[in-house]
This record gives sequence, C-alpha cells and structure tokens, in this order.
Amino acid sequence: MSAPRRRRWADVFRRNTTGQLRPASGAASPLDDAGLWSAQEQAKRAVEASGALAERVAASVARQRSLIERSAEQSSMMAARAEGVGVSAARVSEAFERLGVVALNAGLEGARVAEPQGRALLLLSEEVRANVTRGAEASRKLAELVEEIAVEAMEVRRQLERGRAEVGDVGQDAAQLRAATQEAGKALGELRQRLRRATGIDPEVARAVAVAAEHARGLVTALSTLSAASASAPVKRALRSVIAPLARLLEELGDLDEDEELAGPGPGGEGP
Repeated sequence: MSAPRRRRWADVFRRNTTGQLRPASGAASPLDDAGLWSAQEQAKRAVEASGALAERVAASVARQRSLIERSAEQSSMMAARAEGVGVSAARVSEAFERLGVVALNAGLEGARVAEPQGRALLLLSEEVRANVTRGAEASRKLAELVEEIAVEAMEVRRQLERGRAEVGDVGQDAAQLRAATQEAGKALGELRQRLRRATGIDPEVARAVAVAAEHARGLVTALSTLSAASASAPVKRALRSVIAPLARLLEELGDLDEDEELAGPGPGGEGP
C-alpha cells in the first residue's frame, strides 16, 4: 500500500471523531472505500443465497415432476382397470339376461306340466327371475359407477398434464435463475478485482476499518453524553482504564502518519 494511502487510513479515526467523513478536497475517504467493499460483500452474499434458492427450486421441481409422472401412470392404470371392469359388468348383464330367458322358459314349462311338479317348477322360475332382476339392476349400477370412475380418471389425467406443463415452466425459470446468479457471481468476482486495483485496499482491512469507524461513532456519542452529564470521578477513572489502550493505538497511528510526512515522497513520487 502506498504512503498516501496509509496516511488516509491512519487519518480516518481523527476525521471520524470530529465528524468529518470526507476530505476537504472531495476525494473518496477510506470510509468510502470500506463502504464499497461492504456493499460488494452484501451483493455477493445475496447472489450466493439466490443461487442456493435456485438449486432448491430446481430440486423441488424435479421431485414434483417425478410425482406427477407416477400419478399420471397410476391414473392411466386406473382408467384401464375401470374399462376392464366395465366390460366385465356388461358381460354379467348379458349373463343375467340369458338366465332370465331360461327362467321364463322354465316357468312356461311349469305351467304346462301337471301338479305338483308343474307348481314347483313355476315357483322356482319366479324366484330365479326375481334374483335375475335384482342382479341385473346391481350390474347396471356397477356399470354406471365404473363409467363415472373412468370419467374422473380422465379428468385427473388432464389436470396432471396441465400440472406437468406448469412444472416444466417453473423448471425453465429455475434454470434461468441459476444461470443469472452464476453470471452475477462472475460479475461480482470481476468487480472485486477492480475494487482491489482501484482502492489498493485489502478487503479484510476495509471491513475492519468500517467496523472500527462504527464503534468510534458510538464511543464519541457515549463520551459526549457523559461529558454533558458531568460524570463523577470514579466513572471517569473507570473509563480511562478502558480507553487507555485505544488512546495508545491512536497515538501509534498518529506517529505513523507523522513519520511518513517527514520522509516525504520517494523517487517515484510516493513515500516509502
């Protein structure tokens, strides 16, 4: 780091305590540089969070697509089984019709046969025809129910097809979001390099200065409040023991600044 740059970093605490956050010339201060790095770090975290979200969305879309595929397959199997049951119900109805014809013929034969054989055959024919009627009615209701199930299965399949299309759209959006976050990550990487060249500041140092400046503001505010309140001597002594290390650090920064100013610019126009 060049000597002018080091002097700027050393001077930031004195400007902070006096409320002057920008040099009189209007040039960017170390706090401005630290703010740039802080904004870059926040943008990086946001992009990383967006990338992780895109990955989770893509994984969720893949699971939903798999579930829809299985549901569509089950719906198709249900429709096929309903069709098979409908065919079987139609065959049962035909069988009942034939049985009814046989029972009718048996009744006619019983009417021609003498008693008591004819009477028994006639009663048997009537009982069979009654059961045939009940069976045919049950078969008809079963066929209607199977037809309703088949219609509902087809409706479920259509809804699944619409869901599959929507899931496909979400998958495409997730892929585009993932690609966009990757591009944003590359852009932020390039921005990081450009910031390093433009400011000549290490990101860790920039973060430390931003944190130190924020604490310095809070310290000055608290000390101003105590000064206005005329704090007691014990309180001042307690604070002096705590603030003494900070004062020594500020003195060291001040000594560094003075040494560099005395050394003057080097052969290349910069200090050592």
